[in-house]
Amino acid sequence: MELWTIGNKMLVLGFIIVISYFAASQPSPWLVLYFLLYVALNLTALIFKRQHLKLATSGLVLVYVVVCSLYVQPEMILLLPLTLSELAAFYIRRQIAALALLLFPVVFIQRPLLFLYIFLAVVSMFNSILVSRYSQKISKQEKLLDKMRVEQEKLRKQLNENQEFIRVSEYTYKLEERSRLSQEIHDGIGHSMTGALIQMEAAKRLLHSDPPSAEKLLQNAIGIAKESIEKIRQTLKNIKPPVQQLGIHRLKTAVEGFGTRSDLQVSVVHGGDLERITPLYWKIIHDNVTEALTNTAKYASATTVHVEVRVLSKLIKVVVSDNGRGQAKIVKGLGLLGMEERTASVNGTVIADGTQGFSVTTLIPCGGDD
Repeated sequence: MELWTIGNKMLVLGFIIVISYFAASQPSPWLVLYFLLYVALNLTALIFKRQHLKLATSGLVLVYVVVCSLYVQPEMILLLPLTLSELAAFYIRRQIAALALLLFPVVFIQRPLLFLYIFLAVVSMFNSILVSRYSQKISKQEKLLDKMRVEQEKLRKQLNENQEFIRVSEYTYKLEERSRLSQEIHDGIGHSMTGALIQMEAAKRLLHSDPPSAEKLLQNAIGIAKESIEKIRQTLKNIKPPVQQLGIHRLKTAVEGFGTRSDLQVSVVHGGDLERITPLYWKIIHDNVTEALTNTAKYASATTVHVEVRVLSKLIKVVVSDNGRGQAKIVKGLGLLGMEERTASVNGTVIADGTQGFSVTTLIPCGGDD
């Protein structure tokens, strides 16, 4: 806003220059120096950053204008309203008092310049009001921006703390799971294998002196070893999640991650016996859904995407649909052709529909009856 005030001063100064050189019969050759000094003082006030230096320079400009109007060029009194309004903005809060200050020099101004001075005083007053309101608006916006920065910093710290908590929780869970498995192997399988080893050592010693007893001990050791192997298999089976849980979990994670990155509302539903979906089928489903989501983000201009996985009596049906603009005539690009090739490798098919939004349906035969 300082540049705005300086610009107004230069406009008035230009008007005074026109009056001085074209209205007067013999203008003083020193006027150029006085005008340049006025410009230099205003630029100096603009350069200073500290408030007290700006005020001191503005006061010096005020004195300079008064002196020049009394002893050099009377028209320079027209520069007084802008300078007074600039100083009044720092010390006077009431607009009526500021206007009274601007109009006070009217008592000492001669009639030819009186009305022009009053006009410039009123204009300067309005200019000061506009500058003040604009400054207040900027101040409010800066405070709001600072508040938003603080809130953003709090959210960032909270997010980092949550991420750290999740990381620590995952690590703790892994440690607890490892400890549980170690304890289970030690208490169950370890003790059994130790018993089998003891019996095999005893059988080794009785092998020549008492073959029937040695054979009995070896048979017991074999039974214990078989039982331990079965325990190992059962433990691994309990640890490993079912294929259907891995498949649908990975699919949900991928779809939700896509929604977060693209600012789209996403949903995933499933039904039927997911155990009938083999790992190969899950791979095809995951790749097709990912490709369909990518196409939605690029071309559909949609706000929501819905993914549905259904296992029917003889088919696995996967539908990715959005509420975008759709397309009456579908042109198959590399993405859609790739989906068809993947699905065709397991004797499936892909159906694309653009009549209401856009949807891609993957059909994979799975056989069997419910």
